Amino acid sequence: MNARAGLYVFLAALALRLGLLFGAPSIPEAYERFDARAYEAVAVNLMRGNGFIEAPGRPTDGRPPVYPLFLAAVYSVTGHSEFAVRLLQCFIDSGSAVLLMTLTGLIFPPAAALGAGLLAAAYPPFILYSNVRLTECLFMFLFLWECLLLTRAFREGDNRRFALAGILHGLAVLVRAPTLLFPLFLLPVVLLKRFRGLLKGFVLYAAIGAALVSVWTVRNYYAHGGFLAVNTGSGWLMWYAIQDDAWDGDRIRELSPLREYPELAGLPRHEMESIVGRKVMKYALTHPVDYSLKLARNFRRLWTLPIGKVMISDISPLYGALYQAAHYLLLAAALCGSFMVTRSNIVPLLPALLYLAYVSLMHSVILGTPRYRLPYDHFLLMFCAAGLVFLRGAAVKLKGDSR
Repeated sequence: MNARAGLYVFLAALALRLGLLFGAPSIPEAYERFDARAYEAVAVNLMRGNGFIEAPGRPTDGRPPVYPLFLAAVYSVTGHSEFAVRLLQCFIDSGSAVLLMTLTGLIFPPAAALGAGLLAAAYPPFILYSNVRLTECLFMFLFLWECLLLTRAFREGDNRRFALAGILHGLAVLVRAPTLLFPLFLLPVVLLKRFRGLLKGFVLYAAIGAALVSVWTVRNYYAHGGFLAVNTGSGWLMWYAIQDDAWDGDRIRELSPLREYPELAGLPRHEMESIVGRKVMKYALTHPVDYSLKLARNFRRLWTLPIGKVMISDISPLYGALYQAAHYLLLAAALCGSFMVTRSNIVPLLPALLYLAYVSLMHSVILGTPRYRLPYDHFLLMFCAAGLVFLRGAAVKLKGDSR
């Protein structure tokens, strides 16, 4: 894609995000609850020289370091301006739309690339979360950049791009941890005979990413006296994922594994979650059919529940139903995009496809709320844009045949 198209996409995305920032700031502020306050607390303690402290005398175990560092850096320059954070995130997320356009252009026709960029620019959840002081905006930018570099590395066998992707992988994991194990998911592919020439680059990618993450893992060991790769949360969410009463319609109920394991009360959070995680895996091994059905249910909800539906339904049930219908149309168009996959573009498409498979699995094993899916909706929009190009081509061909 040419630079002019990228500039247009960036400006369109920025205009929409700034429109929310200046026109309706109360909407994103309503999303800044517990998690946002926790990141804020860590950032303030960093500015005061107290380190990664979430509460007095409590080193954080639930907040990876990069986003609090980002907040602290912006606050230090702007005098603790929350507006400045949101403004900078609007620019960052507009850059994410351009990254998606560029990534799509490496795989699909130029029309699909432009369509993907415009869809990302106008996608309401992206606009909303660019204005929310949570990790999604920064993570999406780093994650898409990583995927773009991996796509080019797969297409060109470029070890330098693999190394740069490793840096971005480590940074992205230290913003949000769910993609931590993705290199293991990629390993079987590079071991195939066709891709063995990429093995050196893959080793660089995995080693550099692991080295960056290990710095925080070592910090966790000394701060909490035990192994914690990035942050707590996985054991809790694994338990949540197998609860039949976790959802009230489209809303998540507030539950705790302590209701089932009260004897764990009082343990440090990372120890409690480690025990809960092992109990869930024991359940999975002893009840494989039931566990698989629960994962299938989580997978369906992960991809069919649109982000923001609950908020829209609170305004009007009719609007919520229309929003759900629009999401189904988006999914249908994305499925049509699969018809644009050919032997010529399957190799550069591999990172995106493997990310989709990885995310679908990981967010079925843990409770996959719509917000957790948000960073990967870029791929949904990429396939949607390709699907629209496919449908347009099919319509033109049908029209020509009917003459």
